Amino acid sequence: LAQAASWWGALPFQGELGLCSIGFVSFSSSPSKFAGAAATPRIAPMERLLADEDGGPMHYEKTMGSSLQEVGGWWAGVCFPCMKKQANQALVDIVKAVGEDFEQDMLFEEKEYSIFYGMREASTEMVELEYTDKDEGKDGVVYSLAKSEEMQQKARERFAELYLPIIPMGLVLYGLTLGGGFISGLACDCNDGPLPFFFVLPAIAICLEIWMLNKITLLMSSTEIEGRPMLRLLKYLSGLDNYQVMVVLNILDIFSRFTRAQFVGYVFHCHDAINGPFVEIWENSDSRMFAPIMEFTGIHGLAVFSFLLGPIVVQFGYMLFLKNKLDTEMEDAKKAEPGKPMKIVDSIDDLGALMNWGMLNPAGKVLHLAAVPVNLDERDDIERLWDRMKTEVMVVLARDLPDGVMQMTLQAWFLCVVFPGIDGPTRAMLCVNILLASVGCLADAFDLISMNRRVTVAAGFFLLMLLSFGFIRTAGAFTCDSSIVGVSFRLHCLPNDLIHGRGNWTSGTLPG
Repeated sequence: LAQAASWWGALPFQGELGLCSIGFVSFSSSPSKFAGAAATPRIAPMERLLADEDGGPMHYEKTMGSSLQEVGGWWAGVCFPCMKKQANQALVDIVKAVGEDFEQDMLFEEKEYSIFYGMREASTEMVELEYTDKDEGKDGVVYSLAKSEEMQQKARERFAELYLPIIPMGLVLYGLTLGGGFISGLACDCNDGPLPFFFVLPAIAICLEIWMLNKITLLMSSTEIEGRPMLRLLKYLSGLDNYQVMVVLNILDIFSRFTRAQFVGYVFHCHDAINGPFVEIWENSDSRMFAPIMEFTGIHGLAVFSFLLGPIVVQFGYMLFLKNKLDTEMEDAKKAEPGKPMKIVDSIDDLGALMNWGMLNPAGKVLHLAAVPVNLDERDDIERLWDRMKTEVMVVLARDLPDGVMQMTLQAWFLCVVFPGIDGPTRAMLCVNILLASVGCLADAFDLISMNRRVTVAAGFFLLMLLSFGFIRTAGAFTCDSSIVGVSFRLHCLPNDLIHGRGNWTSGTLPG
């Protein structure tokens, strides 16, 4: 729900209305860390970014959009020309907001942050991840080779401390939430619902998640990336993205995952009264050619297929992809010539994506900001913005397709099949489940579309298209006499007398 409430502030045209532009705050320039600091941060593009509102030092020959398209090709181009300026300005604004700012950095140099105690004096040494090479150290200092090697070793160790616990903890959390939810659905009584004992599992998962998230948060707050304390990025987050708020939302997300998995187990266990009407719907629709397949799998087979395809194939597949990439980048950093750049910054967006997979979303959000370059001096900085954008698309699709779209569609099917035999409160509960399964996907879809790049807009509309099928089926449960919309691209209600054996669910208490 919080995601849905925040998407309005992410629309690119808000800048024209005097509101927020892509959710970024206005920027007050501050002295640069480097010699010759000016009144504005060093934001110089490959050739030209975007003219500043005051006609200041950002007048160059090319726009941010054309520079980004040079790096990313056709997919990086603007999709809606009428909102091109807002989309380009948003990228410049985020670099201004979280980029180079010496005064802001100094406020967090000697601090650390705990979920339980908030910001306090640092108890561990601050470690820089990127500015460790001999020729260009932090604040432009030139290090000796010995000092550079020492800092690079600390940087590798700190990156490993952030990276290595994620996958083991993620596997435990997935086992408790998805595995435990599925088993509790299998073990429940079809009329009385799940046993209360099983709700101990998400409680354990929440305790472990908070413990690990606090550990990661303390490490991040004692870490710098390109001279920026990550604590500064953490404190930059506000409103619904406030770190403590995100921790609460993350707890709710863990419980939601458990109940969705529980629903899959419930449908697999209590499908006898559903399969007959489910197959008849396909037999009497324009898509009747698929009826034999549906008869073979049943709605319980589709539920298990979505469960296996989603968390196990898609999400675990993406996790393995990120693991392989991060392992390779860590190995390259170890092999880097002493005193030379290790390019750890290129791994930050992937580390944030892995945090999101491991149900550590607040930490992932901070790392997503850390992937923003401190300035836009060269082509590598534009490439980082493009890689950050692609990573965000991959994270959204890997999370929403299996965990949102599939679950929402499955529950919409269940609702329309059992609709005549359930009472008002049960109908309302199923509708709430459908809303909760889809609201995050809707927010992500609008967020991607608001970025106004062809790759993000395509992914956003793809999500909306898939969600529309579930929404139409849910609306049909209330508007059709039969409560069923035919399976086709032609919107029509099935006649009431075509579907038989709908079952009596009035005494049932459905899980989730």
